[in-house]
Amino acid sequence: MLTQWHDDMATGSAAIDKQHKELLRRVDDLLKGAKSRKGAEEIGRLMWFLKKYVRWHFRDEEKLMLEAGYPGYHSHKIQHEIFFREVLRLESLHAEQGDNTLMIVAVISAMCEWLRSHFNKLDKEFIEFLKDTGQIGSGGNGDENGEP
Repeated sequence: MLTQWHDDMATGSAAIDKQHKELLRRVDDLLKGAKSRKGAEEIGRLMWFLKKYVRWHFRDEEKLMLEAGYPGYHSHKIQHEIFFREVLRLESLHAEQGDNTLMIVAVISAMCEWLRSHFNKLDKEFIEFLKDTGQIGSGGNGDENGEP
């Protein structure tokens, strides 16, 4: 499933991995809420989380990329900026429309697209780079300060 953590998603950074797991959990909460007709309750929580999350997480992930000498850093950073603008757009839409079905669908669509295209593709490319260059340790780097 798109919102479940798999060990092959691990970056070797406990902080980044913890943040990724939290994002997956939050998106899964929205999907479950939508299925049980409680999506309106979850949408506000997810919007609040996302605005905070993207700043925190992208900063940490970009720092790790720079430290690792990742050659895809600049294109990855651009994708982060695009997603941050999307979060701001969704936040504005949410402020205008409130907690309704169209808003829930818009957020679910955006999040699933982000997880599919970025998280499961670009982030995995970064993880492969870390593996190929021997920068992933057996249990991460011990940095546990990754919760937004």
